Amino acid sequence: MEPVLTAKEIPNWMVKKFEENSFMKLADVKLEKVECGYCELSMDADPEHKHGNRYGVIHGGALFTLADTAMGAVGYSIGCKVVTLSSSINFISNSSAKEKVWARASLIHAGRSTLVTRVMIYDHTGKEMADVTGTMFVVGHFDEIPKKW
Repeated sequence: MEPVLTAKEIPNWMVKKFEENSFMKLADVKLEKVECGYCELSMDADPEHKHGNRYGVIHGGALFTLADTAMGAVGYSIGCKVVTLSSSINFISNSSAKEKVWARASLIHAGRSTLVTRVMIYDHTGKEMADVTGTMFVVGHFDEIPKKW
């Protein structure tokens, strides 16, 4: 069993885990802020090349990747290993700017086997881009992270 991390150590531990993930590198997603049941992530959006669709704006799949990652990070933040069970995304606006896109994710409900999360995605000016809800299935726990901290 791993030693329990302190509230001060958890954000750095999580950031390191995300930095080591090859898919996060590929998608240009970074974990920026962590609190218990809350996370902020960013994506260095490049709609002209990597993250764009044929209309020159950020692809909806890129925004959903950011949201799905944020939902998983919320699970991490309360010590849960999770996978997405279901999710719904409402696209509000889009951007053609090569700037950071932000996801703010929060825990709505934590049950024994599922978590319900909400993610709001914003462009670099703070304009809402998407509203996402998701149900995550708990497949295990991180012994290092307490449920409340």
